[in-house]
This record gives sequence, structure tokens and C-alpha cells, in this order.
Amino acid sequence: MLATPGDLPVGPDWVYEVEWDGLRVLAEVADGQLRLVTLDDHDVTACFPELAGLTHVVPDVVLDGTLVLLTAGAPDAAALGERLRGGPPEPPATLMLSDVLRLYGVPLLERPQDERRATLERLDLGRAAHVALSPIYTDGPALRAATVQRGLAGVLAKRRDAPYESGPASTWVRVPR
Repeated sequence: MLATPGDLPVGPDWVYEVEWDGLRVLAEVADGQLRLVTLDDHDVTACFPELAGLTHVVPDVVLDGTLVLLTAGAPDAAALGERLRGGPPEPPATLMLSDVLRLYGVPLLERPQDERRATLERLDLGRAAHVALSPIYTDGPALRAATVQRGLAGVLAKRRDAPYESGPASTWVRVPR
């Protein structure tokens, strides 16, 4: 699903995440293998060997997330670009997960955002090195102020009752800093 640029929606129907300055990927684990694919269908698995441990956590899953390389606690786009061009695997990348699209062969696309998020949180993904859940927040204006203060890319607002749609969707709103 792609976020539509816009103004920050507010209210109890929305949750908020940091928009990570990184590379959005779908991470698929099947048959003991991890595959990391960008939204334009480029396989970047070989660039991120540190994420191979994800295969030991869930044997069949498709996850939506953003690959980031953190330097001094902030995303480093230059280091990410170097890694994609074959640079060394240091610093290690972190896969910031925000959604689960399939689990044990069951598609979750039609389920509401809140249900998919709850499923994602139950997966115990912390057992895999370099994998984290992108935190969610209920106060969009406060998160936006914090992202501006820290120089982060912005905020993603997600409608709690929304299914996962292919392509741009008005139920995911991207609010740049």
C-alpha cells in the first residue's frame, strides 16, 4: 500500500508512525528462505545478509517494512545507498516492520489495520536480529512535532479500520516534515 501525500488527519480513527527514510520492502519467508523485494520488484536480499535470521522466527509470512541504516540514531540514506551498490554490511540494517500481509498461507489484506498490527505484534519478531516494529502512536500532532525536531522524514497516518490496498490509498496519508 502506498501513502497519499496530504494534511495530517486527526481523531480516534487514526494511528501514526514515523515515516522512515529508507527502502520500503516486502519481506517474504517461505520454504526456509528470506526474500526482500522493493516496491518496484527488485530483489535486494543479497544486500542485507544480517536479516537472514528472520527465517527462524516465522516459517511462512509476508511483512511490509522499511530498511534503514541508522547512524547516531538517525536514518542514513547515504549509507543505505552505498549498501545497495555493494558496500560493506556495516553498519547493519534494521528492518522496521509496519504490517503483515500473509501468515501461514492466510492472506490478511482484507483485515483492518488494527487487526493486522495486533497480529504483527504477536509474532515475537524481536527474536530476529536487526528487526524491529515501527512504533505506533495515537497523537499525530505530537509525533509530527517530534519528527520535525529530530529531522526525520515525516509521519504516516493510517486509518484503523482500513484493509491493505494495492497502490495509493487515502487510508494511509504521508505527511512530510
